[in-house]
Amino acid sequence: MDSKHRKLPTLVATGIIIVVGIWMLSGLGSEPAGTNLAPAESTGLAKGLPQVRISNYNAEEISREVMVSGRTEPDRQVELRTEAEGRVSRVLVERGQAVVEGAVLFSLDGRDREARLAEADSLLKQREIEYAAIQNLRGQQFTTEVQTAAALAQLDSARAARESMRLEIANTSIKAPFAGVVQERQVEIGDFVRVGESVAQFVDLDPIIITGNVNEREIAHIKVGSQGSAVLVDGSEVQGTVRYISRVADAATRTFQVELAVPNPDHTIRAGITARLRLFADSVRVHTLSSALLSLADDGTVGVKVVDDGDIVRFYPVQIAGSTQDGLHVTGLPDSIRLITVGQGFVVAGQPVTTQALETATGTQP
Repeated sequence: MDSKHRKLPTLVATGIIIVVGIWMLSGLGSEPAGTNLAPAESTGLAKGLPQVRISNYNAEEISREVMVSGRTEPDRQVELRTEAEGRVSRVLVERGQAVVEGAVLFSLDGRDREARLAEADSLLKQREIEYAAIQNLRGQQFTTEVQTAAALAQLDSARAARESMRLEIANTSIKAPFAGVVQERQVEIGDFVRVGESVAQFVDLDPIIITGNVNEREIAHIKVGSQGSAVLVDGSEVQGTVRYISRVADAATRTFQVELAVPNPDHTIRAGITARLRLFADSVRVHTLSSALLSLADDGTVGVKVVDDGDIVRFYPVQIAGSTQDGLHVTGLPDSIRLITVGQGFVVAGQPVTTQALETATGTQP
């Protein structure tokens, strides 16, 4: 084949490429039939504005929650001490035993106390007779006022001596000051104890008290009498009432002690275990958002990015008021917002954008 015939296919292919190229270039300047772009989107692209996806969120009213770590404690805890001396004659309780108020826990031997009480009773009767006689003579003008006063003083002294012996005998029985549990016992039968010696540790576990420390920013939202709950270390949840809030902050931590009283009639909740306190404060309007929607400003402020009615990006600082399985409860936002849910990391406050509604988003929507 000569050179003339070999060049012909090449020229034909080159011509076809040129024609196709001219046809494609001619279509760039016009929009093909059937193209359906949203007006805002096509306008935004023409202006070169970034596009973000948004979702509408409305605020809801909830009770503010404050979460703190805590521990369980007895309602009351006392050291039982003797008010009389003697040898322990009876031990009526064991460690860990629950008793009612007034129950006898220990008894001391009576020694000669009953005899001394009988002596005090006899002396009292004698003084009563003597005083009655003085009073009779006083009426007949056979005695003086001084003698009458002396007889009355002796009568009062005899009465006091008898009551003192009765009290000493009563103190040989060591009783429960309130309904509670014997935590520890220091004496056994036969031990000799003196006045003021410790014999047992006694605790009141109903209600059980769960204490925690609330920081100075949140303590103003907690009130005495407000409700609360606690999750114990075993996962069980209990309900209670705030009964005490300290007036002075801890100097080291700047926190305030809070006590939650929880009913514990069967003493199933033990003292000294770890708990997670949830305290319900005043009502507050919040938005429930996923933590992934939060943004961080240059100065470290936590907030969210929204789009205003003019499609301008705005940054709102927020405060976290609590959390649930649905997300975080945040405050500091207008009641209704157009929250940027996709693209918030690529825009800044004050920047105009184009928006596209997102049908599905996490949180409370209208």
